[in-house]
Amino acid sequence: MKINIKKLPVILCSFIVISCNTGQDKNIKTDDIKELKPKADKCIYSFSDSTIKLFWAGYKTTDKLKVLGSFQEIKTNHSDQKFSSIDELVNGITFSINSKSSESGDPIRDANLRDYFFNYLTDNFQINGNILEYNNDFLLANIDVLGVDRQVKFTHSIVNNVLKLRALISLDEMGAYKAYNSISAKCYDLHKGADGISKTWDEVNVILDVPFTKEDCK
Repeated sequence: MKINIKKLPVILCSFIVISCNTGQDKNIKTDDIKELKPKADKCIYSFSDSTIKLFWAGYKTTDKLKVLGSFQEIKTNHSDQKFSSIDELVNGITFSINSKSSESGDPIRDANLRDYFFNYLTDNFQINGNILEYNNDFLLANIDVLGVDRQVKFTHSIVNNVLKLRALISLDEMGAYKAYNSISAKCYDLHKGADGISKTWDEVNVILDVPFTKEDCK
């Protein structure tokens, strides 16, 4: 290919201009990204045990009918304390749930759960545990089941200053087979569906909402 010598200076000047412009565009884009990056607020976070809502959902019959209940008494070691981040607020929590405080809206069912389920799940009706890890992807909790540590992984999200935790627990994997067999036998007839088959599902959904306050943000 022949290059016109007369046009060579023009070509070189054009190349220099394009090179300089390209460099400036890159700098501008980089600076813009830095300027647009939001600054994280530094706030003080806290919560109170009295505002925690802890629900459970069990299932019965072949059609998998839901039975919903909640625990009225839960205590933690981080209640009414101040923390500089959500991570600090959550990590290191120890908790105790009074399983006798479970309410489902049916006194007979509540008595059966107390005597034929929770009585076989704990030694003193206290469900004890602690948070092992809290990160961007999940929360890992440790729960004491009759002296044996069992791990439960929760998904989490924050909506309107409420930390929402969700988990699906297998009673068999939790080592709660005695409690499962006990309540299944006690409620054999109650757990029959239209097909005449009695079924108590191994799955239990745990739903936990923790409202928190955020103040002194800078």
